[in-house]
Amino acid sequence: MATKSARLTLPAIDASASAPPSEAASAGLLSLREQPFFADKNRAFWILQTAGWTGFFMLRTLNLFANAKGPTFIVHALLLTATGYSLTLLMASLFRRLIQMKPIVTWATSVTVVLLASAAFSAIESWSHATFLNPGAMPVGIEYFGAILLDFALLAAWSALYYSINYYLLLEEQADRMVRLEHQANAAQLAMLRYQLNPHFLFNTLNSISTLVLLKQTERANAMLSRLSSFLRYTLVNESAAQVTLSQEIETLKLYLEIEKMRF
Repeated sequence: MATKSARLTLPAIDASASAPPSEAASAGLLSLREQPFFADKNRAFWILQTAGWTGFFMLRTLNLFANAKGPTFIVHALLLTATGYSLTLLMASLFRRLIQMKPIVTWATSVTVVLLASAAFSAIESWSHATFLNPGAMPVGIEYFGAILLDFALLAAWSALYYSINYYLLLEEQADRMVRLEHQANAAQLAMLRYQLNPHFLFNTLNSISTLVLLKQTERANAMLSRLSSFLRYTLVNESAAQVTLSQEIETLKLYLEIEKMRF
């Protein structure tokens, strides 16, 4: 006998269509809150990118303000924020391709990219510092090397966060794919059992009906034929993946059991 999932299907109701504008807007906001943050990876990246560099700008501004710098410190902080924002966008574009390569290629290239980006960031930071905060004072030697280390730590942390999130999302996608494949395998196995079981059940039932006819037990033979026709009508009309009601499933099970009882 083919077993099927008993599901009750209800017509879809669009609550926002009949609700007042305020309620429809609330329903829309609720659906946005219920949506996972990383459901749209592109949207999540821009939110995190913007929030992170906005926080960087605020921290640099507070630091310069606490050190009693002039009004030009805002220009300096804005320039550093724009530089970091632009460099990390370029790094993200490259990392998106590197994450699909071999680990040794990914990590070696990523470290090289972070070093180059840190050098560029430090050069712009040194020029901005000498232009807006302390005119004519350019860092040399160990001072410039220290600036590179600080910027390297910042960009390395950004890169680690980027790869951590993306590797986590890749693992989630693989887990979901495995679950779907497992469900498909179970469905295929059930379908195979269905196609193996139905002919065996049908041939045994027909053989029992033939025996009843030979024994001239016409009433039992007619009753078995009637139940068999109802059972076959159900299994042929409804596909294996169709949604059926619980009452239909129970009725089919009763027919199957009655046929089995009449065979013995």
